[in-house]
Amino acid sequence: MNNDHIISELNKELDELESKIEILSNKYLELKKENQLLRERQEKEVSEKFKIKEKNQKVQTKVEGIINRLRSLEYTQ
Repeated sequence: MNNDHIISELNKELDELESKIEILSNKYLELKKENQLLRERQEKEVSEKFKIKEKNQKVQTKVEGIINRLRSLEYTQ
C-alpha cells in the first residue's frame, strides 16, 4: 500500500464519520425539540388536571349543600 492509498482510505473513513456525526447531531436536535414539546404538553395537562380537580371540588361542595338543604326540608315537613 502506498501513502496515497492510505490517505485516501483515511479520508473516506473521515467522511463517513463526519456523515454519521451529522446524522447523530440532527437526531439529537430533533429529539431535543420533541422533548421540549412533550414537556410543554405535560405542563399544560397538569394545569388542566388541577383546574378540573378544583371544578370537581366546587361541584361536590354545591351538591353536598343541595343534599343538606333537601334533608332539612324533609325534617321540616
